[in-house]
Parts: sequence; C-alpha cells; structure tokens
Amino acid sequence: MNTAPQFLVFEGIDGSGTTTQSKRVAAHLRARGHRVHETHEPSDGAIGQLTRGLLADVPGQPKTVDAAALALLFAADRLEHLDREIEPALAAGEIVLCDRYVVSSWVYQSLDCDPAWVRTLNRHARWPDLTFVFDLDPDLALARVAARQAETGQIRERFDIAQVQRRLAAGYAEVLELEGPDPLEGMVRVDAAAEIDDVSTQILETLALAGL
Repeated sequence: MNTAPQFLVFEGIDGSGTTTQSKRVAAHLRARGHRVHETHEPSDGAIGQLTRGLLADVPGQPKTVDAAALALLFAADRLEHLDREIEPALAAGEIVLCDRYVVSSWVYQSLDCDPAWVRTLNRHARWPDLTFVFDLDPDLALARVAARQAETGQIRERFDIAQVQRRLAAGYAEVLELEGPDPLEGMVRVDAAAEIDDVSTQILETLALAGL
C-alpha cells in the first residue's frame, strides 16, 4: 500500500515564499512522473473570491468586514474548496499542493477572534498529510512584499502592516511549538530565510524521505 503523502500544504506569513516554493515543488514532482494539482486559499470559488476581495486594503474605502464574519467566510470557503476541488483531485490519485489552509485560519483569524472558536469552525476540514510552515523574520517578509507590490502593482491587503505581521509570525512560531496527538501530525518547519534553492532543497529532502 502506498503511504506517501498526497495532500501537501504550504503555510507562512506574506512574503515568506509559500507560493514560490509550492510552484517549484509542483514542477519537481511532475518531473518525477507524478500528477499534481495546485491550488490555494482563499480559493477561486465564489466564496473564496468574495473573501479575497474583502481582504484588499484600498485607499479611501473603509474596512467594513467584521473579523468574525471573515473567519466564517474562510471556513466556508475551505469546506467548499475541499468538496469542489481538493477531494476530487485526491480521489483521482493526484498530489494536491495547497498554498495556505487550516493553519492560516488558526493564525490569521485568531488575531481578532477567540482561537478556540476559530479551531471549532475548521474542525471538519480534512487534515493535510504534510504542512510546511515557513519560518521568517517579519521585517524581511514585509520588505519582500513591498518589493513585489512595487513591481507588480499587487493590491495591499489588510494584514500587510508591520505590527500585524509580527503577531502573525509569532502565531506561526507557536503552532510549530505545539505538542500533542493528531491533528498536529505532519508539521514541518522550513527556514524561509535561506536562499530560494536551499529552501527548495529542505522541502524536497523531506518529501524524498516520505516516499515522493
């Protein structure tokens, strides 16, 4: 029986490199003959698009979305994303790579909501086989985000603030330090301050040991 991981998630603060590394890992796995499905959250579904739109920090427009409402939207998008896209891909034998997932809600939505409530909202979401948590100094991450926004014109999001990013980085660090039984199984720390190729090597070595 094949016990190699099939559902892989990449987590970390903005600018930590989750998207870059997810694409690199996907290319590597395809080169090895695997069928790979790439996705992300918020998803491209109707709920995900609404959620992403509410995250935008547009000058002159008030932030009207309530933190609890946003947490509910993320949880709803996740369950719809699973049913519409992730579960069918896994059932078809594909390896699914998801840029952000449950842990992002634990960290981001717990900034303004009760952490236990946020976890309860997401308790029915399938747990990944491996979750790579990108550990990076928030000031370095913010510098990367600013450079990307200047280059691409990407819209600033409500979490792209120094003090918020520091709280988020601390939240991810706490997740990595949690101990206990499932569902904490499969958490892997990634040194996201390393060079891009070195970060890829960290992840690919973990996957090789896991059978991919």
